[in-house]
Amino acid sequence: MRHIYKITVLCFVLTSCVNSHNNNTLTSVEIESTEDRIATLKREIVSKSEFHDAEFLLFNVNGFANSRVTGIPGPSSWNYRFAIKVKPSEIKNWIADFTRIDAKEYTFDWTNDLVVHRNQNWERKSVPEVYKREDSNTFIVVYQKEGIVFKQILGE
Repeated sequence: MRHIYKITVLCFVLTSCVNSHNNNTLTSVEIESTEDRIATLKREIVSKSEFHDAEFLLFNVNGFANSRVTGIPGPSSWNYRFAIKVKPSEIKNWIADFTRIDAKEYTFDWTNDLVVHRNQNWERKSVPEVYKREDSNTFIVVYQKEGIVFKQILGE
């Protein structure tokens, strides 16, 4: 009887931690419609304002809202990178609890990689401002005049 209990518990744990769809990455590259990209991203992030375009590359070891097999997540690890276009006046909503840091100490490679497939939609001419949330690995790169916000959230 004890063996049956142990096997049942083991099966439950393994099933809870495994996503049969193996869908732990969500990207906007193949989503042609702006409306579909926005809707997909809004399901996965906390939005601080409306936005009218989006690009993203999201990794979550537990999968995403519409792909989890069970309601019980396993160990957490994620890397969310996204770009959004907002009204320039709404950028303040996205950086409200962040501290500005020296942009010279920050690498922008990932921001360029994120939008390269639709680069014409993400023209940036102003000088970027970089912000970091205290005690976290969350960064925001802002192009104020263009209303462009890039955000990276790293978590474990």
